[in-house]
Amino acid sequence: MKYNPDSYLLYGTAKSPRPCFPIRARLTMTETVRADVLDRAVQRAIRRYPYFAVRVEVDAGGGYVLRHNERPIVVCMTRRKTPALGSEIVNGHLAFVDYEGCDIHFNIHHSLTGAVGMYEWIKTTLYEYVSEAYGVHPDATGIRLVGSPLLPSETDFPDVSSLEARAYIPSFTNSEAHHFRSDYIMGALCPFFKQQYYTFDIDQDELLGYARKHGGSPASVLSVLMMKSVDRMLPAKAETIVASIVHNFRDDVGRPDTYRDLMLLLYVPYMRNMAAQPVADLCTVTRKAMAEQMTPANAAAEVNRILDIIEATDALPTLEEKRKFNLIHSRTISQPRSTFTVSYMGRVAWGGLEPYIRSAYTIAEGHVMIEVVNVGSRFCISFFLVTPGHKYVRSVCQTLDDEGIAYTLHGPFRKNLPEVELPE
Repeated sequence: MKYNPDSYLLYGTAKSPRPCFPIRARLTMTETVRADVLDRAVQRAIRRYPYFAVRVEVDAGGGYVLRHNERPIVVCMTRRKTPALGSEIVNGHLAFVDYEGCDIHFNIHHSLTGAVGMYEWIKTTLYEYVSEAYGVHPDATGIRLVGSPLLPSETDFPDVSSLEARAYIPSFTNSEAHHFRSDYIMGALCPFFKQQYYTFDIDQDELLGYARKHGGSPASVLSVLMMKSVDRMLPAKAETIVASIVHNFRDDVGRPDTYRDLMLLLYVPYMRNMAAQPVADLCTVTRKAMAEQMTPANAAAEVNRILDIIEATDALPTLEEKRKFNLIHSRTISQPRSTFTVSYMGRVAWGGLEPYIRSAYTIAEGHVMIEVVNVGSRFCISFFLVTPGHKYVRSVCQTLDDEGIAYTLHGPFRKNLPEVELPE
């Protein structure tokens, strides 16, 4: 590996059509955001995360190099056209913050981190904001404070030499799994379609009680509910529904505190006739498929897959060739397609910040995909679409209604995902 491993996903970005690999998180506070306090909080918090304060350069060998960026992280009002990551408007950073009313949006490039690492930065920033805005010192349990040292495995790239790696084989082989191909094409090419999302808020006890009743976990039961929803929409000729469930495998490779996005997609294939089966039976199928794939060997295989892509990228002599290769072979793009995706981070330790936060939603690229964040007694679920999708939302609502799960729906909202501007 010739360069910082954080730089390699940058080669796979494209201006049009997407992907650009941004992540945007929307934190809704209980009161209107104070811009001056937020700006100071952002500048203090970024000191705890020097690996996020970087700019991109191209070296003589045509490779992307990440350099420390001393310029301030930009904090600006939310605009209809979101600034591009890496642009001069955001001081060359791959991260910035914007705000409007009670909302604070945190933006970062996926090459630097995933949702798990991003929320550590978010919590530190909000701790600084709340402390100054309200003159309090909230409980800091689970929050990385400014001035605290980096944790032992926080910046280490996984070393899988001690793990038994094997070729990772997804649990399905049906290449005809329906994945809304026409939606992706229209979303990428039609200028009239704007990527959007909806939000579902579900009481934590409501969903956990439903999961316990049916022998499931939050991730597995959400996969089952999404499968039942998708079944209502698919044409009869689509025989297979494939779920991809995001698994963060940092514990599997001995890096429990890493900021890097060590993500493995767990694939669960469902035949269409399974939609009529009892939820408890479907949860059993889902959890079994997840458990078979959540192994240190599969985690090591995924790291080795990433390293193979990195080595192949390093072997190419020019930036143009590196980018062309990664537009097809980057670690995100080269994975099998699924019908829908469920990303559940697990419980977030907010410490004493919960009274000041109304909700939190993660927003990223994807279609028929949900991201789930825990805030206090609520699950905050964002549901992504690349094309206008009333039929999708109606189907999810119908499934929740049929299962007696209470929820609050809002949207649609424009994703306003930032693009990325990189040096040539």
